[in-house]
Amino acid sequence: MEMPPAGTAQREGTVSVGFRLRDALIIVFGNIVGQLAGALGYGVWLAFAMGTAEGLALKIQLDPWRNHLVLVSGLSGYLFMLPWILHLLRKRRITLSGIGFRWPGMRWFVYALLAFIALKAFSVWLMSLLDEATIEKSYRTMEGVVATGPLWVFMSALMVVVAAPLLEETAFRGALYQGLSRHMPRLAAALLATIAFTAIHLQYALAGGVVASVTTAQVAMLGAMLMFLYMKSRSLWPGIALHALNNGVSLIFLFALLRH
Repeated sequence: MEMPPAGTAQREGTVSVGFRLRDALIIVFGNIVGQLAGALGYGVWLAFAMGTAEGLALKIQLDPWRNHLVLVSGLSGYLFMLPWILHLLRKRRITLSGIGFRWPGMRWFVYALLAFIALKAFSVWLMSLLDEATIEKSYRTMEGVVATGPLWVFMSALMVVVAAPLLEETAFRGALYQGLSRHMPRLAAALLATIAFTAIHLQYALAGGVVASVTTAQVAMLGAMLMFLYMKSRSLWPGIALHALNNGVSLIFLFALLRH
């Protein structure tokens, strides 16, 4: 069955079934503001902990401080975004099923698994373009996440396996795509939402050079697959499953490599 435009203004009584574009922009902007606030707050805390601001700009670029900055910034972004999502759901009287929290059937989780396998094959091909020393160095830049204690490991798992799949799928597929599709063709809305999803993962730019390009391509491919699953299944759950599986396996691989 062909899916109707996700943002089509449909109502059951006074209950809305989707986000407006303004709602989606508020949610995404909240994430950006939260990331900036988290980074600033961590920088201020680190400056006080060091007893001086001298050399802070250089220090923050080093492991483990850079890793911690990414984690704190990411979690802060999600914490800023969540209240806006809850507020807009209540204010607009949007149903959870209206934004995609509906059961799609088991076959879509099979498709999500197949998409995960395809994504990993794509990632392996991209990584084959890099030499082993470059790959090792890129992973070693994240060693502080593992090496500085269980708190940071827990924060990493919480952010990438739980918070990211739930909140990012709600924001970019359930809100931004819906909002955009009210004003343009679905494919154009899907493309813009996927570009925004890729751009919001700015932490990969910290890797620099070709590694940043490879990881950005991986995120873009993931975003495209997540969008396809949402558009075809009309549910966020297959995308959440793929997102969590991809992030969880990547995190396990990182921990295993850096503990070796």
